[in-house]
Amino acid sequence: MSIIFRANPELADGEVNVIVEAASPTPAVSALMRSVEAIGQTASATIPIETANRLEIVRKSAIVTIAVHGEDLLVRTTSQTLTTRNRLVKLMAKLPVRDFVQISRQAVINLRHLESLEASYSGNMTARLSGDIRETVSRRYVPALREALEA
Repeated sequence: MSIIFRANPELADGEVNVIVEAASPTPAVSALMRSVEAIGQTASATIPIETANRLEIVRKSAIVTIAVHGEDLLVRTTSQTLTTRNRLVKLMAKLPVRDFVQISRQAVINLRHLESLEASYSGNMTARLSGDIRETVSRRYVPALREALEA
């Protein structure tokens, strides 16, 4: 592995671009990219969740799942379920990529709360999480979940 620094005067102060080059996308490359992305995220241990009538401050480590439900998002924590009108992509951008993995177009889980994976029908799997929460892992997202578990 080689590490090269190149100054780019076109970038704004404080802006950093990281380019990872490899012959092919391997698990090691993915793990490196997740690590770099995690470094770039804020170090805050909490995240604000805006509900209909208040702003809840939630510990990121307490979030078990985030799932789309109609036009709302259900954020399930170890102690409560919050409903927000936020978008899944926007909320995911504020979470550490080493802990949170998308398991379908509608759901994200916290790997720290994952207890087991069970085979389901049509190549899907069922993720069993703390608090007896179950989420379906779409077969399209199974490889990414397995890779995240190996990292």
